[in-house]
Amino acid sequence: MRIKRYTARTIHEALDAVRRDLGSDAVIMHTRKLPPTWLGKLLRLEKFEVIAAVDANIRKQAAGSMQAFTPQAHRVGTVGIDLMEEPLCHDKSLPNESETESVVRGYRSRSKGRKVPGQAVPGADFIRIHEHLLDSDMDPELAEILIRNSRMKWREAQLAGKTVHELILEQMTAMLPTANGITLTSGVRKVVALVGPTGVGKTTTLAKIGALFAIFGQKKVAFVTADTYRVAAMEQLRTYAQIIDVPLEVVYTPQGMHDALRKHTDADLVLIDTAGRNPRSDMSMAELKAILDASQADEIHLVVSMNTRACDLFEIVDRFTACGINRLIFSKLDETTRLGPMLTIVNLYDIAISYVTYGQNVPQDIRAADPAYLAKCLLDTESVYPTMTHE
Repeated sequence: MRIKRYTARTIHEALDAVRRDLGSDAVIMHTRKLPPTWLGKLLRLEKFEVIAAVDANIRKQAAGSMQAFTPQAHRVGTVGIDLMEEPLCHDKSLPNESETESVVRGYRSRSKGRKVPGQAVPGADFIRIHEHLLDSDMDPELAEILIRNSRMKWREAQLAGKTVHELILEQMTAMLPTANGITLTSGVRKVVALVGPTGVGKTTTLAKIGALFAIFGQKKVAFVTADTYRVAAMEQLRTYAQIIDVPLEVVYTPQGMHDALRKHTDADLVLIDTAGRNPRSDMSMAELKAILDASQADEIHLVVSMNTRACDLFEIVDRFTACGINRLIFSKLDETTRLGPMLTIVNLYDIAISYVTYGQNVPQDIRAADPAYLAKCLLDTESVYPTMTHE
């Protein structure tokens, strides 16, 4: 028996795929409307699943069930969709839902590493990478779009001598908007603020960026901190400022921010550290916005930690968009192998990544965002990890 699972935007599209792939003798074993993903809810996308099988030995037995295969057997609309959520075929000789899932998993397992005669697309490689993307917490909708688009370009990639891995890596690279760090214009001061929730490494990241420009770039840098909630944060940044040999200003109010910036009109780069904010607190976010408005920052970089749960990451980015963020910094890449939300976030919010960080060392453990490197992090997490710890 050959068993396959199909997903599509509508039940009719899924059934058409079954007919094209397995032929008119296919038996519909199970259909259902899949629960929407986070991205699916936002975009109001629906998806249906059909599990079908074909076997010469059960064709006669399945003949009575095949009427469920025809689109005419179901009305289009809410009622028809509700009916689709239940198994269409009730023949007791066919496996139930849990047995079907077990059979499908076994089929996938047997398929890995096996080349089907006459098959142009190496499905096992696509399946393996698809499963890796899902394991990395990438949104299932986005992972499927990526795999589907890659499959469509497979023949062209074959002619160019590319592997499935190289093709998908190329597709992911094109989907990662990056700003390649902070760029300065000669004679023009740039003001950059770092914001984010507590514990994501804003102060350390700010020190890393400051050291890169002051020590290696020979630029005139100034630090301004509005993080007066934690004495340790001020002292930490003060220590970094002394080591890097840059001035530090401490501000408590929006007016204080105005005054601090006026002192450093001749700086090439002013980096503003802000207190970690609870994105669910309207008052906390209003205070932050007042400070940012006073700074008139050219760029506002949101720092988020990649060891945060995916659902929380989306909420954090969503809440901080009200502050006018226009760059993303992903921190603590070395503390997790689940980097999938990175691709989901940048595609959902269309915000460029400026830096990624992966350790406490100042200024080493930071890298200006490079799409090819980030795609490799997403697809080859284990192989990239050693570069984070030895660069």
